[in-house]
Amino acid sequence: MNEEARSGGVEWSGMVGRVRYRASWQQSLPLALILGVLVLTQLSNPLVWEHHRSGLTGLPFEPRVLAMVPLLLVTLELWVLGHYVGVTLTPEAVVVHNLRRRTIPWTDVAEVAVEPVTGGRRVVLYETGGRRTPLRMPSSGFLSPDRRLDDKVATIRGWWLAHGGAARAADTAGEFGAWGHTFGRPPERLGIRPAPSRSVPTVLLLCWLAADAVMAGFAVGPDADHPTLLGRTLGALVAISLLLGAGFLSFGRGVTLTADHLVVRGLRPRTVPWDAIQGIAVERHRGGRRLVVLEAGGRRTPLPVPRVGRVLWDSEFEAKVQTLRHWWRTHAEIGTTPAEAAPQPPDQPPLLPYRGPRPWQKGVLVLACVVLGYEILLSVLVGALFLTFGQ
Repeated sequence: MNEEARSGGVEWSGMVGRVRYRASWQQSLPLALILGVLVLTQLSNPLVWEHHRSGLTGLPFEPRVLAMVPLLLVTLELWVLGHYVGVTLTPEAVVVHNLRRRTIPWTDVAEVAVEPVTGGRRVVLYETGGRRTPLRMPSSGFLSPDRRLDDKVATIRGWWLAHGGAARAADTAGEFGAWGHTFGRPPERLGIRPAPSRSVPTVLLLCWLAADAVMAGFAVGPDADHPTLLGRTLGALVAISLLLGAGFLSFGRGVTLTADHLVVRGLRPRTVPWDAIQGIAVERHRGGRRLVVLEAGGRRTPLPVPRVGRVLWDSEFEAKVQTLRHWWRTHAEIGTTPAEAAPQPPDQPPLLPYRGPRPWQKGVLVLACVVLGYEILLSVLVGALFLTFGQ
């Protein structure tokens, strides 16, 4: 097994005509980090391991064994998710390795599709009997992207076509593998929201501020014996406003694609017919890049998603761009390809395709989420003490 196959989660066995897809080491790394944190937490728990110090006694033997059972179960689960789950391609059938192993003959597969899920993409097998079988691997998701997902999907589809699926594939339309395409065809309606890598840190920050606002509203002032009604009201209003803003940034913003028009859902919602669009351009914006819709009247409409920033990123940016352009060309019945690149200053080179987040961007994002999550937990605990014991 060569280095490329190992890093991509591909295993070629010694048998001829057999391919195994499982999680790559980059996708297994977050699971390994979670396991490491759990191990360190248990090892540092003074109640699990007896210490001979005054006033500190350990648990009896049986509770100590029971305390290690969750750690063993988590270890088994992480091994299953990081090494076992996946798919094996053979000339006769596709073997799906989930918690329950299934063997599906190629002649029973009606379509091999790619569907969006939780800010990423996964492969779904549609069977002739109507059953739908999602694959755990190969897939691409939040903090576990797979840049070779399209190549792996093409390989799975190629095996299906070569072993009995060519007749059914003749009826499929649309661009296979594009983001958001279901059952080989574009759906009638498709919504694109901010990627979790962009929305989660923002939501955590706003939730932390909301928790601090509640604590400040219910805290005792320097000249008061108890929180005032005005302080509680202001704290609650600020917290509610921040939580509503977090919900809007996660679920309210985005774009919706329909057969007739493009719906832009932002602070000022707009509906743009497909035939009124002259081009969809990618331009630089605040150290990142964004999409801009060029309308026939000369108006430029920046889209809230997809976007890429200096720190916040969207690993599916290029796939979403191609999906938007495919919908525009299909529903506007455009045969030619107009200029799709945003006008760039002469002293700047043209934009290259986005290759995904860099390692330092992932590290900064993970660190920020951990710190904000810890601050939220601490604020909730301290706030509960304030409310329970009344200062």
